[in-house]
Amino acid sequence: MSLIDSLWRHVMAIFFLIGSRVGVFALALFVTQAAAQAPLSLETEAIMVSASRGDTLVEAMPLNTTILTQEEIRRSPAQTLDQLLRSVPSLNFTGVPAIQSDPTGQQTKMRGMGNAKVLMLLDGVPIHDPFYQTTQFYKVSLDNIERIEIVRGGNSSLWGSMAVAGVINIVSKRPKGDDAALNVSLDSRGSVAWGLNKNVRVSDRLGFNLVVDDTSFKGYQTTPNDDLWRYPHKEATDAHNSNVQLTSDFKLSNTFNAYVRLGLHIQDQDISYNALGNNVQTNPDIAGGFYWRVDEKSSLQGTAWAQFVKFEKFNGTGCYWVSSTSCLSGSTATSAGTSNAVADYVTQYGSQRYREQGASSIYSHQVRGGVVESVQIGADVRRLSAADAEVFYSAPTSLTALQGNVHSTTYGEGKQLFQGVFAQTRLTPLAPLELTLSAREDRWESTDRLAQRTKSGVTSTVRPTDTSISALNPSMGAKWNFTDAFALRGATYKSFRVPGFNNTTRTYGTTTATIANPDLSPEKLTGVEFGADYKTGALSLGATAFRYDIKNMIATYSITSSTYASAPAAVTDFCGATITTRCGSTVKYYTNDQDGRSTGLELNASWRASYTLTLNASYTRTDSILTRVASTVTDPVNVQLVAIPRNTALLSALWAPTERMKTWTELRYIGRMNIDTTTVSGTQFVQGSATVLDWSARYALDRNTDLTASVVNLFDRKYNEAAYTYNQPYSRTLSMPMTLTLGVKARF
Repeated sequence: MSLIDSLWRHVMAIFFLIGSRVGVFALALFVTQAAAQAPLSLETEAIMVSASRGDTLVEAMPLNTTILTQEEIRRSPAQTLDQLLRSVPSLNFTGVPAIQSDPTGQQTKMRGMGNAKVLMLLDGVPIHDPFYQTTQFYKVSLDNIERIEIVRGGNSSLWGSMAVAGVINIVSKRPKGDDAALNVSLDSRGSVAWGLNKNVRVSDRLGFNLVVDDTSFKGYQTTPNDDLWRYPHKEATDAHNSNVQLTSDFKLSNTFNAYVRLGLHIQDQDISYNALGNNVQTNPDIAGGFYWRVDEKSSLQGTAWAQFVKFEKFNGTGCYWVSSTSCLSGSTATSAGTSNAVADYVTQYGSQRYREQGASSIYSHQVRGGVVESVQIGADVRRLSAADAEVFYSAPTSLTALQGNVHSTTYGEGKQLFQGVFAQTRLTPLAPLELTLSAREDRWESTDRLAQRTKSGVTSTVRPTDTSISALNPSMGAKWNFTDAFALRGATYKSFRVPGFNNTTRTYGTTTATIANPDLSPEKLTGVEFGADYKTGALSLGATAFRYDIKNMIATYSITSSTYASAPAAVTDFCGATITTRCGSTVKYYTNDQDGRSTGLELNASWRASYTLTLNASYTRTDSILTRVASTVTDPVNVQLVAIPRNTALLSALWAPTERMKTWTELRYIGRMNIDTTTVSGTQFVQGSATVLDWSARYALDRNTDLTASVVNLFDRKYNEAAYTYNQPYSRTLSMPMTLTLGVKARF
């Protein structure tokens, strides 16, 4: 028996073990609840999940799937996409809005898994930064979303790299008439946002949609006030997002539809040190697709896209001038030094350019009668290219020469090519049983790479050889419909994520340099989950248990002079004969020497108590740990990872006291979490739980005008959801404080 077959058999054994235990519990719970619930008849519209890459009803999905509708988006107090998704169970967003944070750290995390392990799509097109693999939140306007599909669980069998913990697909609106909508909002911090959405229907076969939105964001101070003195001249974030998007939707015949979308997206952030810290991204893009109903049983659809990103980045800081050789801030600052002169200077300048082109196609055939219900066959190709030039500056040595003290420069470039083919079929071997089987073969190529670092007039150049890796990722899902109201579901799968340019080509830093590793291999996940759903009348309940085992996790490790002899070639090629030759006393580098595991339980409930009141609740338990680390790693194994609370819960109520008025209240519980860990057994540093209340309301002034009001963090709770060094509380990053937003939406 091969290793793959053995592994797959073990995964299946775990799958059925979990299923047998959860199923008994869920069945008893749901039947009890059903017996006590008087049904309230409600009509719901059938929703096809396009992220399934087949015509799959949301009720037939074997994976835990959530759909956010337009109504749910409108009633949310969130003003940005990431904060909207924060209210979805198992998504691990903090209360720091993406528009407030640096783009290089804007990750989408799910089920305790981060670092580019959730694939974010807009109409099936990736919206990820091609260099950092972060999510391009600034490109999406909430007013132009038809719905959002959140599919938890490994999806590499359909989508390839990055679809490790799950897939989120945003479905945008399509032109339907000649209507228009204008949104304007103002918050208590002075932020102003407006958006125009205009549809133009030229004929029955041709329509256009124009979306223009602009946000002038006045942020908040993320450093606690009592510790702000350690960071002289540090200010709140000031950001400006602008988007223009034109979509043409045309129908060539009754069986052929197509669209083309042109966009221009600009994000301009003054972050932390407004005079010096600045991020500007300019991002034109284009996407198009078609859907052709070949006959009554068959269809063909395709998508193509391209984007170009120009990213100009300045990092700045401020420090207290103590002497000709000492300029202090952060951990080195002292209260006595606050009376000294302040020196502001740029620590880093980066100029990055990257391009992406991609295309995909899917052929689908429906079979009527028999075991096989449908078959899909598809292919994808995606090409990335990037160049990164950066300059790093040392602290100033004179108040008259604050800038220009160049410590080192780096340059990196490379290309990546992704190619994948997949097949999927849905089977009904028994009347109540539905099986979904899929598998995908991927090939990843990394070519034309160059990495350079210049320090003290000496240039290190590394030209890694071209590499290619293939991966086969299967998936099997099952759903057993015991009755129209009650069903069990489960799935087992394999997924992967390849390293990005930021891991393989970008070396950065001054006294502690982080060295790129061109020899990194993909992260690999084996996962299993089992769940149950009950839905009838006004009540719906769900429970899901999952387990992820991930190998070859990409991590950052540190070495010093004493361990330099064991460093990989990627480090020694840059640093020279000794670690201090061109790098410093300490060096960090990327490796795959780490494994992890994430297990959890997801519970959710929704009850339409009356025609004016709906209650929702969810609870998530997530245990995320490292199971193997290299000898140079200080993080302990079998200890909850930092900044991942084991327990989170949401309780919300939608109340419509009148036909014109709707209110939404959400109570969020964030459990205790580790904020720092040590290698001493049983010693971790933990912060307490936090409970945050959000509220929003919408009043229909007339049939075409809505007035809105919302409050985030109603009681102004001061809390933190990010890791920090336990004895440096001043390094905390605070989540969003109380913010009131008022708005108006007019349709005409």
